[in-house]
Amino acid sequence: MLYIFEMANNHQGSIDHAFRITEEFSKISKKHSLNAGVKLQFRQLDTFIHSDFKNSDLKYVKRFNSTRLSKEQFSKIVKKIKDSGLVAIATPFDNESLEWINDLDVDIIKIASCSIDDWPLLRSVCKINKRVIISTAGASFETLDRVYNLFKKNMRDFSFMHCVGEYPTPIEASNLNRITLLRERYADIEIGISTHESPDQKSIVPYAVSMGCKIIEKHVGVETDTISLNAYSCNPAQMASLVSDVKQIQSAMTGLSERQSEALGNLKRGIYAKSDIPKGKKITAKDLYYAMPIQPGQASVANIDQVLDQRLDRDILKSRPVSLDACISEKSLDTMNDIKERSVSLLNRAGIYIRDDEELEISAHMGLDKFYETGALIINKINREYCKKLILMQPGQNHPSHHHIKKEEAFELLYGDCCLVLNEKKVNLEHGRPVIIPRGVNHSFSSIQGCVIEEVSTTHHQGDSVYDDPDIFKLSTSERKFYIR
Repeated sequence: MLYIFEMANNHQGSIDHAFRITEEFSKISKKHSLNAGVKLQFRQLDTFIHSDFKNSDLKYVKRFNSTRLSKEQFSKIVKKIKDSGLVAIATPFDNESLEWINDLDVDIIKIASCSIDDWPLLRSVCKINKRVIISTAGASFETLDRVYNLFKKNMRDFSFMHCVGEYPTPIEASNLNRITLLRERYADIEIGISTHESPDQKSIVPYAVSMGCKIIEKHVGVETDTISLNAYSCNPAQMASLVSDVKQIQSAMTGLSERQSEALGNLKRGIYAKSDIPKGKKITAKDLYYAMPIQPGQASVANIDQVLDQRLDRDILKSRPVSLDACISEKSLDTMNDIKERSVSLLNRAGIYIRDDEELEISAHMGLDKFYETGALIINKINREYCKKLILMQPGQNHPSHHHIKKEEAFELLYGDCCLVLNEKKVNLEHGRPVIIPRGVNHSFSSIQGCVIEEVSTTHHQGDSVYDDPDIFKLSTSERKFYIR
């Protein structure tokens, strides 16, 4: 999550006041461990305003003239921003200001909504190798498609931000549904929100975050005896309250109960042997009974279909618990061995070496008997603050649509062919070109001839994959996940 504190003209043309704003909002950033930046606005007023109107009473001309700062003054503010642990962000409103972006070492370029179709400006910005964040207020999707294609063609790191260009914005004019449309149409870039509602109203930002926004921009300022804020800018206390609300909604979105499995498990009946069951015997319902409490490692009544008709690999005495790892079918063994052999062959063709003792995870979403239609084989290499996996797809195999709540990942094709679908938009993976899959973005993938994909991501969390197809959850994890070496 990136927070953008939009200083705009709230510095009032004063370096000292700009420093104070930076200091106050730096405190909020440090207190809440935010990834945050302060945004400035660059205009070369000598050329930006037509000579006939430089001294006019037009509202915007008067405001720009009254808050004017020189390049040297902005340079000091940028240094203050960075020294305060914040990112320096700036909106250039004219081509002449682009030199300041590099000269002042600004980290991120922000395009204002009024410049969304300023093609002379955009065609220059897309040549600059910096992150670009683009507000979209009032723009048609036809215009946004042109902007998207322009920055994609130039291989830039860019994002769109939902925005309403009314100051302040009435809550009923927030048009939050557009966030969903932006995320669906431009599934491979981050979507954020830039809002202008009155800070006296309940903010729409937490709702936007729950819809998948990864960037938050708010106008900010600091009031004094002589300086008051406009109707859409937040003071430090209001911004701190908003950050707390966002953190609460993020916690509600991603927080998982650590106790529910134990609580529900304690209420289930365990599977016990009604009489002595010898090794190798095929288990029938007559061999079993069900009672509380369930013991560690014991199969429960939820696993009955994985126990019946299976053969035991050990003796189980009367009234002793039956565990899943004691039950195995010959067909399952044959299938897992076949998967292993085909996977090793695929790795050999790809020229990828793995150790003999590495654990292979068979992910069979619809069951082991349908693995070659739906599933993947995963080699878990590293799982720390960062994670690395190899994903193997057999010819004609499909991995079903899902999204992650916590994990952000990137796929890179190492061998073969793979079609990645991001929010129903097809992306054919190319060798040497990773594709980022943001949190919350639905994705599936398939291969015609078979492939090996390298996945690099943030930490992998058990249970973080949310599948679209409810039938997947009809199978227990032990029916969908198998581990071999």
